[in-house]
Amino acid sequence: LAQDHRPVWDGAAPARSARLAHPRGGGRPEGRAMPDKALAAECKAKGNAAFQAKDYPEAIKHFTEAIGHDPTDHVFFSNRSACFASLEQYDKALEDGAECVRLKPDWPKGYTRKGLAEFFLEKYDEAIDTYKAGLKLAPEDATLKEGLRKASDAKYGAPSAAGAGRGGPSLIFDMAALTAAAARNPKIKEYMQDKDLMQKVQMFLQLGGGRGMEKTIMQLIHQDPRALELIMAMQGVDLGDMSAPDHEERSPPPRQEPPQKKQKKEEPPPDNRTPEQKEADEFKKQGNELYKKKQFAEALAMYDKAIEKEPNDLTYYNNKCAVWIEMGPEHYDKVLQCLQDKIDRRYEINSANPGGASFEKVAKVYSRMASVYEKRKEFDRAVEMYNKSLTEDNSRFTRNALRELEREREKFEREAYIDPQKAEEHREKGNEFFKEKNYAEAKREYDEAVKRNPKDAKLYSNRAAALTKLLAYPDALKDLDECLKLDPTFVKAYSRKGAAHFFMKEYHKALQAYDQGLQLDPENAECKQGKEQVLAKVAETSRSKEVDEEQIQHAMADPEIQRILRDPQISLFLKTMQENPAEARKAMMADAKLQEAVSKLMAAGILRTG
Repeated sequence: LAQDHRPVWDGAAPARSARLAHPRGGGRPEGRAMPDKALAAECKAKGNAAFQAKDYPEAIKHFTEAIGHDPTDHVFFSNRSACFASLEQYDKALEDGAECVRLKPDWPKGYTRKGLAEFFLEKYDEAIDTYKAGLKLAPEDATLKEGLRKASDAKYGAPSAAGAGRGGPSLIFDMAALTAAAARNPKIKEYMQDKDLMQKVQMFLQLGGGRGMEKTIMQLIHQDPRALELIMAMQGVDLGDMSAPDHEERSPPPRQEPPQKKQKKEEPPPDNRTPEQKEADEFKKQGNELYKKKQFAEALAMYDKAIEKEPNDLTYYNNKCAVWIEMGPEHYDKVLQCLQDKIDRRYEINSANPGGASFEKVAKVYSRMASVYEKRKEFDRAVEMYNKSLTEDNSRFTRNALRELEREREKFEREAYIDPQKAEEHREKGNEFFKEKNYAEAKREYDEAVKRNPKDAKLYSNRAAALTKLLAYPDALKDLDECLKLDPTFVKAYSRKGAAHFFMKEYHKALQAYDQGLQLDPENAECKQGKEQVLAKVAETSRSKEVDEEQIQHAMADPEIQRILRDPQISLFLKTMQENPAEARKAMMADAKLQEAVSKLMAAGILRTG
């Protein structure tokens, strides 16, 4: 599920302002001061200190100041991306990760930052591409390898990816994963050397996931917050590696090349072109320059002169056809006819001028024909031409062009299917089935309505209602997230989102959803009733002596709850609450941030008042 319960940092506006202060395309606008690297380094040091103290908003503030002093340093963006990721603000983490990669494309850590944000935003294809790009630079990087594995698992629905499904998240107790994490993270290795801590973890493992497991988890974390990192490491999640700040990487010592023997200067290959071919190539060169300047008539004249000098070379005809394509659709038939004629005569041309119709040149002719068919939206013929091109010359450029064509065809077919009027017809049919309590058929109609009009927010909300009735709560939440992405003011989506979280026993998220709806419409009856229902359930659960294992499972799998539990201030508060409840209550009343965290832990079932 996409994370929909994220803290808001008041410093977000300065961060974006700093981003606008420097151009995306590189360079520095006229009149801008030179980067002040000394001041930037001071701000970075303060940011690192705040990060180590887990004061992420303060760290963001300092890294933003560092960027203001020197927007060319990729490390500042990497560090701020880590802060945003620690706050589960993955959109902002992605922006900084992408900027880090842009500034320093040969630095593998930048791809780790970007890929992590894409993964948590459920952009699995983009995350896979990012991790692969990083692995090209550092093939043995364990973090990049692990990120690629998790993104691939998530894309194809492997159990190890997200753990979220209809039955809810589950914990995996894998000592091999813990050992692997220790090899990557010295802190995990240090924890494993603590015999008392490891005895507690071993005792926890012996429970084997039965009843009482979640209660033991909480007792373990209350006694020693390090246990959370060990438990998460067994899930394959290295909390320290996800968010550690970066420092200036030291340049490796210069590589000393072995002395090379002096080699004789190679002579350029002999130019065996005839005088006519040399003249033809000169005319082609002039034609290329005119083509770039969009002086098409003049470019055609130059290519005609080249053909006149050497009529047995496909290159000149192919370039001439490129000009015709730029001149508009009325020339497309002429292009296809010309190029097909030259392919039919390829052997004749090669006999007259060896290499004039080589495999590579014929491949380019087929690719040119494919581009014409693509412009005409004749995708099947375009695919046929690209495949013929690949049989002549299996070039990476053509393979990429074919992939792009397939994506373009999918997009075209998807857009061609859009029909808002038919979408409305399917929505009305879905509503009828919903009233009849035939929720499966209602969902089918809403599915078709979404395909017909994927930009209509209410269709996702309606389908989410049907999915909720079918007990498919995670799928309902995905639809509601999409609905709110299209229309953030859709109050009913917030009430339905609250209901889905309620049924999944994610009461802290349900409260947030209802609160968001009430911010838009303070008198909304559904949100008010839903919130009252959640608060009553939280109070009931808090007083109960029974531990709701499903609720605890969901809470322990929630990154926000994980972040709260590993906060040193929260750990100290939990310890104080056990030893001196009165002092703990006094501290909570004096700290709004602590009150908010405790409220979330109580709503999640982690803390109890009874």
